Amino acid sequence: MTRKEKLAARKALEDYYFSCPMETPEQVARQFEVYTKLIWDYHQAGLCYDYYCDSTVTRLEGTGRWVGGHDALEVETLPTFSPYPRDTIDFRQIYAVGDPEHGYHFGQVTTSYGAYAKEGASVYGCGDDSSIGPDQMYGLCECAVNKVDGRWCITDEWFVTGQEVNRKRTAGSRPFCKTILDAYPQTPPVK
Repeated sequence: MTRKEKLAARKALEDYYFSCPMETPEQVARQFEVYTKLIWDYHQAGLCYDYYCDSTVTRLEGTGRWVGGHDALEVETLPTFSPYPRDTIDFRQIYAVGDPEHGYHFGQVTTSYGAYAKEGASVYGCGDDSSIGPDQMYGLCECAVNKVDGRWCITDEWFVTGQEVNRKRTAGSRPFCKTILDAYPQTPPVK
């Protein structure tokens, strides 16, 4: 894909993202597919502020549970961009149910692939340029989306991924803390 084609593809996603009315389950499913692609394929981590709030409860396989959505997500997301810059997300499935009055629940199955860049800085040095194929790591995510102070927010999130491949992919790439729980010690893990 040329630079011009990539910019056009990103603009098309942004046009949908910034104009989605969130009135039907189909619109919500498409919105969160676009949202995920903008964050991971185009490295727009700042979009976390649009849907995560201070009361978001996140449950991540192997990490536990924490409260404080956008700050916690930044600790997990931003350090991944440098060692894994050529990450691509493909959606295998996404659905949503609900309505504007009672909120929505959506679930998605994604696969993430790319290479752990030799130039990618981490606390352990540079990556080894190893590749992760499109069917080696799946992510399963479910979220509740409700109105909080008049805006749509992810209030609960459950995320499971291929942890062994993910550990290989992100080994040593969290320079700010060992795990998300080190950044938020006041939140005990769920047993």
